[in-house]
Amino acid sequence: REIRQAGGYRAQLHPLQCAVSGFLEMGEQSVVCIDYADLCGSVPEVVDKDIFRAYGPGGLGILFVRGVPGMAEAREALLPLARDVARLPELTLSAYENERAFYCIGWSRGREKFKGKPDVAKGSFYANPLYDDPANGDEAVRHAYPYTDRNRWPAEVPQLEGAFKRMGRLIYDAAKPVIRRVDALVAAERPGHGTRLYDASFEAGSRLVVGRLLHYYGMEQAAGDDGAASEPAAGAARACTPAPDSWCGWHNDNSTCTGLVPALWLDEETGAAVAAPPEAGLYVEGQDGRLVRVVAPVDALGFQIGEAAQILSGGVVHATPHMVRGHASPRRTPLISRETFALFIEPHWDAPLAPPAGTPYDAIFEGRPESSLIPPLRTRLGAVPVPFGDLLRASSQMYYAHNNPE
Repeated sequence: REIRQAGGYRAQLHPLQCAVSGFLEMGEQSVVCIDYADLCGSVPEVVDKDIFRAYGPGGLGILFVRGVPGMAEAREALLPLARDVARLPELTLSAYENERAFYCIGWSRGREKFKGKPDVAKGSFYANPLYDDPANGDEAVRHAYPYTDRNRWPAEVPQLEGAFKRMGRLIYDAAKPVIRRVDALVAAERPGHGTRLYDASFEAGSRLVVGRLLHYYGMEQAAGDDGAASEPAAGAARACTPAPDSWCGWHNDNSTCTGLVPALWLDEETGAAVAAPPEAGLYVEGQDGRLVRVVAPVDALGFQIGEAAQILSGGVVHATPHMVRGHASPRRTPLISRETFALFIEPHWDAPLAPPAGTPYDAIFEGRPESSLIPPLRTRLGAVPVPFGDLLRASSQMYYAHNNPE
């Protein structure tokens, strides 16, 4: 349920027993939603109060922007293709896997482990929507940073490339005025900051822009609803009682910011649109430690802060811990899948990350306690400045160890 209020929507804080942290929280907190026309207006300062509410102290670290031209059409064209890709035969999909790029280019399902088991709850198709060859032919760069490998588009879904690139470009351009206002928020507290977030993301020639099209497979409640799960066949669903983070575990994004397309919920078998199940979907951890279910307006793009922005701002803005809670349909009822798209807008792979001049290292971590749900940024960051690509590598390794304890 969405509860409208002046300046935005409300997110729901549901009773949610978190198996990782062992606490129970409930309540609600404002989710900020602003108009794109106001954001791009001749007096953008009119939205600065909303930017502060979204990203400042006590904010959720996520902002929704409605009225982005072409968003509804791009969403309608792209999101159903996530299901189309996921339903291709396994042998076909395997041709689009890229082991060298750690399965972060092309197709990926079951290549990550979560809680000691292959993560088959979701399938992802990754590509760079702006640059088909991010390394621009430089094999030394490709060797050092394998996730700069070339895009490979599935011939079996010929409309995917155009729809993917259209949505990616739309989010990328819509993020620019958001980041400019976040820079203004940071500069008010860090006089030496200037426009470091915008520069790192857009002006410095970063070619590291990663789109991720996601299909979350429908699940069915196990017999007796006892939490037992059976391994699925290709394209099938698990029979289980979903854990709170069953579709995607708790994490921070490494990006400067991540653009989010409101999810589309489908009947897994027919592809018909259905209503979102209650309590399933995106959750964030608020700065006060509460778990907040984010109900995204379907006509708005979300923009979520990542760890690169936290570092570059010297801790004025903070990355948003988040996860996706799964849904298991009652037996003998239609399985429900979730389709969505995220765009990770990132600094260049060799861009140095450090707080503004004169800002101490420890300031990066001040303003909110580090979440107990994820590997602490302090342990992954080390000394600064650090190339962004090195932070990506360290984060991948530590998340894997965190999610798969021996």
